Amino acid sequence: MSHPTPRPARPAPITTDPVTVVRADLTEVVRRGPLKFADPAAWLVRLAVDEARKELPGPPGGQVGVIGVSEFATGHSLRAVAADAAGGHSSPRRFVAASPGTLIGLSCVEFGYHGPSMLLTMPEAAGRALASVIAGSWLTGDPPAAARVAVVSYTVDAPDVHRATCSWVLPAEAAGRPVRR
Repeated sequence: MSHPTPRPARPAPITTDPVTVVRADLTEVVRRGPLKFADPAAWLVRLAVDEARKELPGPPGGQVGVIGVSEFATGHSLRAVAADAAGGHSSPRRFVAASPGTLIGLSCVEFGYHGPSMLLTMPEAAGRALASVIAGSWLTGDPPAAARVAVVSYTVDAPDVHRATCSWVLPAEAAGRPVRR
């Protein structure tokens, strides 16, 4: 009886330096187009992803995974839906905007990412560590589930300090490739 030859282990993925975007007031974050009703935190995350992706080699969209980490997610829109409901009416657009998945879904739609996605509703430090492990698994699977993975987090550091951070987890073979400008 023959046994399948095991494939060699893939080298460990690499992680880029994080890019952080901070705003005092989420209403200052530019929202546009048909997705303008998405939670302002999702637009802040999208801004961090956009800034971080400018440094990546290769094409911008495609089989890209996204893992989000946040204890706060779409709290702004959730509070707006609750206030509207208390008044007797809430727009269906607000319901969609209030979905916690909007935090990462907006970036996927805007940039054409079609890989796996996940939102971890937990504290940032532990969540980013777990997200890195999951991203590594997505990149080193047989076959890989994603060509690259954005790990994004959104947190509120103080009442007027909203922070979105994005780093990329890339296959080891991406090390040393020229950076796309």
